[in-house]
Amino acid sequence: MGRGKKIVDIELVVDEAVALIEEGGVEEFSTRRLASRLGISAMTLYNYYENRGAIIKGALNRGLDLLWSGLSEEVDAWRIRGGGTIGAYRIFADHLLSFAIARPRLCRFILAEGAAGGWNGREGRIEKIFGAGAYERSEPLDRDIYLFELLIFALAIKVIGGGETPERFRELATEGYERLLGRYEASSAQPYSST
Repeated sequence: MGRGKKIVDIELVVDEAVALIEEGGVEEFSTRRLASRLGISAMTLYNYYENRGAIIKGALNRGLDLLWSGLSEEVDAWRIRGGGTIGAYRIFADHLLSFAIARPRLCRFILAEGAAGGWNGREGRIEKIFGAGAYERSEPLDRDIYLFELLIFALAIKVIGGGETPERFRELATEGYERLLGRYEASSAQPYSST
């Protein structure tokens, strides 16, 4: 198998790693399977990546890119409709739910792997999307945002596993938002609904 073959497009390695994770979960991922898909030897991969962990990290970053894809536009639309900065976390909850339904194994991988190393990644992307500078940061607010994120991540995992329905996700996300974040923004009175 392609012993002397070189990888022409290094991004293809990450794309195929993500595809393998989507097909069988990270538990089924191996460099041997990845190399086979690429038509190269497993050792050739190590000419481009230090180890399996480096490939997994690349797949996580690509998965995060896919998760974040379109969120900025959804948040902008929310703002145009008069929604506030903190309220955009409701948009994120629904975005996460849609991603979890469309790409369950990749979502589980992102939430599991990202939890260990900071799922937000890429220089605080969520703060940039939501415009964190638009509201006054405080320790209680940061804690409540973190708790809300944990809630929706756990709910997304439950939906993926069949333990909760999307409707129940929305119901609990709404309750969690109201209890944790609603007091920080007047727009919290707006109903949470799927976009």
